[in-house]
Amino acid sequence: MLRSKSGNALTGTLKFHPKGHAFFFPDMTDETNLATDLDLTAHSRIHIPRRDTGTALEGDRVLVSLQRPAPRRTVRTRTARLTDASEEVRGKVDEILSRRSGRLVGVFRKKGNFGWIECDDKAVDGIIDLVGDTTAQPGQLVVVALEHWNDATTTPRGKILEVLGWPGDPGVEMLSVIHRFGLRTSFPDDVLAAARGVPETPEPAEITRRIDWREQLVITIDPADAKDHDDAIWLEKTRDGWTLAVHIADVSHYIKPGSAMDREAIARGNSTYLVDRVLPMLPVELSNGICSLKPDVDRLTKCALLEISAKGETTKARFIDAVIHSRAKLSYEQAQAILDGKPAPVGAHPQLVSRVREGWKLAATLRRRRFQNGALDLDMPEIHIRLDEHGRAVAADPVIHTASHQLVEECMLAANEAVARILRERMKPAIYRIHEQPDPSRLMEYTETAKLHGYRPGDLTNARRPPAGLHFAHAAPAQPQKSLLSRRPRRPLRPGEKRLHPLHVSDPPLRRSGGPPRSPAAVRQPAAAPRPHAAASGFAGNLPSYLGHRTDLGGGRKRDQADQTF
Repeated sequence: MLRSKSGNALTGTLKFHPKGHAFFFPDMTDETNLATDLDLTAHSRIHIPRRDTGTALEGDRVLVSLQRPAPRRTVRTRTARLTDASEEVRGKVDEILSRRSGRLVGVFRKKGNFGWIECDDKAVDGIIDLVGDTTAQPGQLVVVALEHWNDATTTPRGKILEVLGWPGDPGVEMLSVIHRFGLRTSFPDDVLAAARGVPETPEPAEITRRIDWREQLVITIDPADAKDHDDAIWLEKTRDGWTLAVHIADVSHYIKPGSAMDREAIARGNSTYLVDRVLPMLPVELSNGICSLKPDVDRLTKCALLEISAKGETTKARFIDAVIHSRAKLSYEQAQAILDGKPAPVGAHPQLVSRVREGWKLAATLRRRRFQNGALDLDMPEIHIRLDEHGRAVAADPVIHTASHQLVEECMLAANEAVARILRERMKPAIYRIHEQPDPSRLMEYTETAKLHGYRPGDLTNARRPPAGLHFAHAAPAQPQKSLLSRRPRRPLRPGEKRLHPLHVSDPPLRRSGGPPRSPAAVRQPAAAPRPHAAASGFAGNLPSYLGHRTDLGGGRKRDQADQTF
């Protein structure tokens, strides 16, 4: 139940949807929000109709009053009559507390002595009257700072800050995206100074404190053009299965809570990957330097050491601080060639081929177990845009995840699940992601669509084994409608929701990558696009303070004991 109007006001951030309406995300730690006694978990995302967004812009911090949900409505399908149980709470923007930037991107127009900006931003969706002079030519893209807009019924007024160039020219659209979303393209001087002050090699005292893995065959598998290598693996066949070590670059050792680099990384949130560039979360001195697990140099890592049975079950896990000396840097294409029976690159470690092939056996076992336990095959078509030397798009190449991609992915998943398991068992506060049950009415629609194409899907409402109905598209020959049907399961699935303590692990897991394991030769495809990496990605981003050092840019603090077993 919502409280009276005087007690249901929340502060938070506004995000606009491409269709024009917006979503409000209340601040979970704001004292005023907590004082309302509203269930912030239940109201973690609130719909704001277009007419109620006022003069707010994308990313603004606003004050929103909640409104009672609309009454339930009945949904008719061919086979059933269902009640829509969404009852979505709605809100209205009452006040703009602070602007994210107050900047918009639009096209400069001019007629006679009168100039204005045509803006397609969903928050404005109209024209902006021009204040002051400009050197822009009609038709050019420009960056505008709002000068005056206090009433949604009036035309906003703004001043041109920067001329980006002509639409369609190389790089102009990317600049437009950067300004439109307020992305940071440079680092403050204090952040750069701190990054350049980090030593290029680990301190001897720190190496002595850690478990030494420098003599082991630790390898990285990344895109051929990758500059940062933030994860590495080592494995060994045992009598009962495998021992797997997943190493993640220990960014936490170099970035301490409250430092200049920490504050900047929190403000950025993540690295941003555009078609022609990367806007990193950390300065390249770290992400491409001391925090990159390059071959033939010592690097500090967080390591998940897993004992895995022949059936793919993790029977034991330890988390340790380690130091490695990577022995091989493989691209996905090189790893795939080894899996296809070809030799290793010239000068490679003599055991490299056997380890990579053994890694695929482990990954295939892990993958098979995941799908037996209910993981969904949601492998969607992916496209990589290829640019020429002038920055113009010249081709759109399909991206297919090969066995070499799956090898790395399964190892990372195993480490993540081990961390999630120990967090849950010890009831430690943590952020986790859940997927709620699909909307029954949309599952009905999907079933009817599949039947129209001659398929006989199973019971899609069976919450325990949804893949029994959703994997049917893979059993049929390739047909035009197969692409349509393979996309449709995403529609009934609500967006993943992030919640705080207590921790639970999604069961069954919903994975974007698809399908049970296939033979390496069967999945050989054209070269894949670079896999996005963040400087502190992988399981290390989930390790809390009690597992050792600070392991992500929003985590805890160092403590002495860094080796935990469960």
